[in-house]
Amino acid sequence: MAERKNTPTEPTEPSGAATGAASDALDAQPVKNTADLDDISLAQALLDVDIANARVIDLTKRLTALTKELRKSTTDLQQAKLRNRRVVAELEEIKGSRAFRSASTAQRVLGAARSRLGR
Repeated sequence: MAERKNTPTEPTEPSGAATGAASDALDAQPVKNTADLDDISLAQALLDVDIANARVIDLTKRLTALTKELRKSTTDLQQAKLRNRRVVAELEEIKGSRAFRSASTAQRVLGAARSRLGR
C-alpha cells in the first residue's frame, strides 16, 4: 500500500505536546502596538461621531424646511377653502335672487322662440 501524504487542504492534528508548546509560545509573546491601535480606534470613533452629527444636523434642517412648507401649504389650503365657501354662498344668493330667476326665465323663453323660428 502507498503511504498517504497530507495535502494542504487536509489539516493535521498535532500531538498534545506540540499543541501545548505552541500555546505557551503565543501566551509568552506580549501584544504589540496596542497604543497605536487604540489611537486609530479613537480617531475612527471620533470621525464616526462627527459624521453622525453632520447627518443629524442635515436631516434636522431638511425636516424643519419641510415642516415650514407643510404649514404654509396647509394655511394656503384653508384660505382657499374659505374663499370657496364664500363664493358658493354668494352664488347661492345670486341664484336665489329675483333678478336671476327672471333672467333664467327670459333665457328659456328666448331659447324656445329661437328654436321655433329656426325650424
